[in-house]
Amino acid sequence: MSEQNNNNDKAMDKYRVAYSEADFKNDEKKFSKNERNGKFDLNSFRNLFLHDLCANSHILDTGYIEDIPVRDIKHILQHPRHNWRRILAISDILMRISPHYYRLNSFFSNMAVFNWGIDLYDVNVNADIGIAKQNYLKLAAKLEDMNLKHEFSKIMKILPYQDIFCGLLVENQSDFFIQPVDFRVCKLYETQDGLYNFIIDLDRINVKFLSAYPDYVQQAHKDHFQGKADKWYYPPADKQICIKLNSQWVFPYPLLMGIVRDLLDLDIYKDLKLQSARTDNYKAIMMKVPIDTSSVDKPLITAETLGTFAEINRANMTDDIGLLYSLGSDGEAISFTDSGSSNDDVSDVIDEIYNSSGVSQELFNGSSSGTAVTFSVENDSGFVYTLYRQFERWVNRFIKLRKYNKRIYKFSFYLLDVTIFNKDTVSKRYREACTLGATVIDKWLASLGMTPTKILGSYIIHDDIFDYHNHFTPLSSSYNSSSTIEGGAGRPTNAENGELLSDEGEKTADGEKNDY
Repeated sequence: MSEQNNNNDKAMDKYRVAYSEADFKNDEKKFSKNERNGKFDLNSFRNLFLHDLCANSHILDTGYIEDIPVRDIKHILQHPRHNWRRILAISDILMRISPHYYRLNSFFSNMAVFNWGIDLYDVNVNADIGIAKQNYLKLAAKLEDMNLKHEFSKIMKILPYQDIFCGLLVENQSDFFIQPVDFRVCKLYETQDGLYNFIIDLDRINVKFLSAYPDYVQQAHKDHFQGKADKWYYPPADKQICIKLNSQWVFPYPLLMGIVRDLLDLDIYKDLKLQSARTDNYKAIMMKVPIDTSSVDKPLITAETLGTFAEINRANMTDDIGLLYSLGSDGEAISFTDSGSSNDDVSDVIDEIYNSSGVSQELFNGSSSGTAVTFSVENDSGFVYTLYRQFERWVNRFIKLRKYNKRIYKFSFYLLDVTIFNKDTVSKRYREACTLGATVIDKWLASLGMTPTKILGSYIIHDDIFDYHNHFTPLSSSYNSSSTIEGGAGRPTNAENGELLSDEGEKTADGEKNDY
């Protein structure tokens, strides 16, 4: 049994552990730490993502990720304009089989907090302020009923791994929500107010799921199959929403697909590095074949005998040892160690990912600088702010189409540039502006997560209903009291207690002590 174990140990020595459990735990620890700090660690993600592919797919055995060959994936990602449907399918697959791909997409989608408010602009001097106030409250109540924070958060869950969100509004007197529509049954049709509008291919809608669509789509589907309408249905502009992360392209290209393409290319570099390692370890042994010294290059054994011995030797040697036969020459070992490249090709390609993107690697990993971490968070937040502008334009278009705006005044919906990582900083900035007299109290309250209707409701509860200001008076302390108030803060003086001052006390009271 011990001899068998020794043989197994020798066999295992031929294999190198490419990614050990200790490596996995170390990368997982670094990835989680940077994730909590709002930092994107690409190096750890690269290792963890490839581990997920190897562990949760058959890529090592078959070269496939589910039913898609890896070689096809590389081609698909290089030609996204014609293969965007398959790209979306690949992204869906990666969300299921790679927990770290899912987490990194969630990292971006969870950054948004959607603190919003309403501004008034273009006010005519003849505007009736009372009516404007009523319409403001009416609009604020409508937007509150729309549950914008929740509905927009659902959209953000989809955008990073799909790049585009198409949705239909479902609303009645008591309910409102946005129904997602798979973009593979849609196509972009036009731009309106700086936003994309889409149309739906009714032929692509599975009849089994037709009931999940709003009534107006169901009616359009019915009219189409009765021959009364075309297969392309254009939902009304005020009943659809289309948000695109990479708005510069009309085809979808998910946020992390560019990185995935580079990570799949790492296999080439790994193969080169493994081939180099094999070459470094390879040995060739030159064997001497005896010859007749009285003749020129005449072996003393036949080719058949030499072949028999060669097979016996070959059976007792590992694959990284070769045998060469020479007539009359002494046998020696030949090494190929110097033939391999001394460069770390895998590290080189990781650096190349950053170089090709034009972004400093320190913004994403490998830096302990607090400044670098701060800029890393702001760098990641930039794409969220860009999406905020699209959400703003959609709500403002909704306000216009639903005729909340008037000729003598208009309303403007806004989203503060706040993420989960900088909300305290933004709130502090608005609070300091308020203390200096700036009229941004509504922005400060919005940075705390309050909406216009909740601000008004809080005011009514505190002042008109319960009168908190008079009934909930804080106890006097050195923090909220002034010495100018009778019986104010601080301990009683000696004079109040009827005690005489010492010489030092007299000097201090007369101001003489402070002269030194």
